[in-house]
Amino acid sequence: MEIITIVLIGIITLFFILLALKNIFTIKDKFCVICASVTLTWTLLLALYILKIFTDKTIIAILMGQTSIGIFYLLENRVKEKVKLFRLPFLLSLIFIIYLILENFNFNSLIFIIILWAFFFMIYLFRTKKSIGIFFNKILECCKRW
Repeated sequence: MEIITIVLIGIITLFFILLALKNIFTIKDKFCVICASVTLTWTLLLALYILKIFTDKTIIAILMGQTSIGIFYLLENRVKEKVKLFRLPFLLSLIFIIYLILENFNFNSLIFIIILWAFFFMIYLFRTKKSIGIFFNKILECCKRW
């Protein structure tokens, strides 16, 4: 059986186990069963990768990406509208962290992320100025679910 099939079966198995546990212990809306299944899967695969038992970094990266987008949407739904300005630097920071975990530290990318955060922070600070305010609103409107 191919590794992707085994991974998918593992996610499905975890999904139903976690769903049952969530219902047995009447845990309402405390966690997303799909997100938890995916996160537990890549965490286990990463541990096996570190132990040199598992070798497919591609599936680990895909699953980590799924978790990062889940975190992104979770936080997006819980922050004030004006803080949503930071969606892009936050998402790129998550991508950088995943790369850092799977590959190695890259100083230039870290500097780039810091500069990006600083740029968006400056927009945030000066959002009450007319021209910056227009740009600020355009950034906020870019990702609205129409």
